[in-house]
Amino acid sequence: MAETPTENPLTASASASVRIIAIAVLFGCIYYASSVVITLICSILIASVLDPGVRVMEMYRVPRWLASLLMVLLMLTVAYLLIYAVYDRTQAFFDEMPKLVARLKQITAHIQLTAHNIQQSTQTIIPASPEANMPMVRLQQESPYAQFLLRGIGSVYAFAVTVMFIPFLVFFMLTSKNQMWAASLNLFPIQRRQQAEDVIHAIARMLRQFVVGNLFVGLISACIITPVFAIIHLQYALLMGPLAALLSLVPYIGVALGILPPLLVALMQYDTTGPFIVIGVAVALVHFLAVNILTPKLVGQRVNLNALAVTISMMFWSWLWGGFGLVLAVPITAAIKAVCDNVESLKPYGAWMGEG
Repeated sequence: MAETPTENPLTASASASVRIIAIAVLFGCIYYASSVVITLICSILIASVLDPGVRVMEMYRVPRWLASLLMVLLMLTVAYLLIYAVYDRTQAFFDEMPKLVARLKQITAHIQLTAHNIQQSTQTIIPASPEANMPMVRLQQESPYAQFLLRGIGSVYAFAVTVMFIPFLVFFMLTSKNQMWAASLNLFPIQRRQQAEDVIHAIARMLRQFVVGNLFVGLISACIITPVFAIIHLQYALLMGPLAALLSLVPYIGVALGILPPLLVALMQYDTTGPFIVIGVAVALVHFLAVNILTPKLVGQRVNLNALAVTISMMFWSWLWGGFGLVLAVPITAAIKAVCDNVESLKPYGAWMGEG
């Protein structure tokens, strides 16, 4: 009776060490080359959305390079029209920023005065320690919000340069899709090429449905929130409505993000609590509608992630890339799950990330 070969413990340990080192190197590259990786991911998301339009034009005998060029030009035209439509409102909003800052300083001063009065009243009961009278030195640091937003891109200049590359990357991805597809499959052994093709197809379908579905959810949410803001005569309602709708799409913290911009505008405008309540209720109800009705219908079951997996991914990618990581956390995790669902040895991990 032949003996079954046993794996050498030293070989297994060395293999595990190599995998750990490879993972560490991978995450190091993702962190230090974050602007490049973010640009590639955004380009892939956009290309996955534009690819069906290119294929439709190919059916009518339009050359693929021309169809790709037309879709990229269409994307740029739509982006320009959107920027042009909100430019005046955005410029007016930034012109009003000094008033908002002054209002926030007034509220902060009132809170500090209240806290000081409470402290003075408690000193009659609890004597102050000698350290309380010592002078304090405060260091001015860069805004933590700016650090969070720029963590993945480095600076505003780097962000501008990155955005300029996206149309070219999208065009090349669409034009050379067939060649890239064949070259990617050739990286795998013949017996695994069908599996690799299934994985790539699953990721492409998931990304396309995720982006298009969320765009429709955001559009419907904006069409509901914006008239509410207009009814209460909120300034910059045409800007605040779509902004609140898009921010409310962020899982779990979307309500807080969506309410914040219109509340800041309301601080400059209202002295009563009624409009603040209307803003909070409107954004919360639309977020509830989007999460429980619109997203399952329009995005579907392809992004089948449980709450724990989404929360961990948002914590990790936002720590790694800041604001961009927070936005890209769900599609990145869903793509990882698509890989796990189509690779036999990784299916338990895909099941752990899924909703069951």
